[in-house]
Amino acid sequence: MPVTTRGFTLVTYVATLDVPRHVMDHLSRLPAARQRRIGTPRGSRALGPLRQTVLVLRWFAGGGDVGGAGPRADRTPPC
Repeated sequence: MPVTTRGFTLVTYVATLDVPRHVMDHLSRLPAARQRRIGTPRGSRALGPLRQTVLVLRWFAGGGDVGGAGPRADRTPPC
């Protein structure tokens, strides 16, 4: 169900990935470390590191299609 907050409509979805938790933890540390390195303020990204990792893994698992997620729902990687 879409939720409207601060003028934006947010749509939530559930993705089940066949990925071990320790792999998710490791992969989510990569964007977190990069965000710290370039000085991204906390909370300024639309997705946190874990959700960003889920989106990327879902993109790869779906052959480049996450069901129209994001403004450019073509076969271009989300990052």
